Amino acid sequence: MRRALDILYALTGLLAAAALVSIALLILAQVGLRAIGLQLQSADDFAGYALVATTILGLAPTYRHNAHIRVGLLIERFPVGTATRRLLERLVAAGSALLVGWAAWTSLKFVHESYIYNEMSQGLLAIPLWMPQSAMAFGFVVFFIALLDDLATDLTGGTQSHLAAAATGDEMPVEK
Repeated sequence: MRRALDILYALTGLLAAAALVSIALLILAQVGLRAIGLQLQSADDFAGYALVATTILGLAPTYRHNAHIRVGLLIERFPVGTATRRLLERLVAAGSALLVGWAAWTSLKFVHESYIYNEMSQGLLAIPLWMPQSAMAFGFVVFFIALLDDLATDLTGGTQSHLAAAATGDEMPVEK
C-alpha cells in the first residue's frame, strides 16, 4: 500500500510539472504566433486551467516534502517530541483533512454537475468544463488521501511525512 501511495503522490507531482510546462509552451506559442500576426485561440483559458492544475495537483507532493508554508506560532512553542506538540500536530492534521476533504467533495460535486448539465467554457473554443475541473478535483482528492495517510501513520506510532522530511533534511529546496 505504501508503494502505491508514493506512486500516486509522485504522479500528481509529475502532472503538476507537466501543467506548468504547458503554461510556458502556451506563452511561447502566443509570442511566436503574434510575431507573424496570428493567435492561438483560447490560450488564456488553457493557461488558466493549467495554472489551477499546477497549483492543486502539486499540493500532496509539496506537503509530503515539507515545502508548504506552515504557520507554527503555537506548535513551535513546544519542544519537538513532547506530548503537547504531538497532540497539536495530530489536531492540525485532522483539521486539515476535514477542510481538504470538504474541498475534495465540493470539487467532485462541481465536476459532476458540470458534466450532467454539459457546461461549456465561454472562450473562443467551447470546452466541456468538467475536463479542466477534473484536475482540480483529482488534486484535492489526492491531497486528502495524503493527509489521511499522515494522520493514520501518526496515530499508529509513526511520523507524519512532512515532519520526517524536516527531520532528515529531505525537504524540497525553498528560498527563505
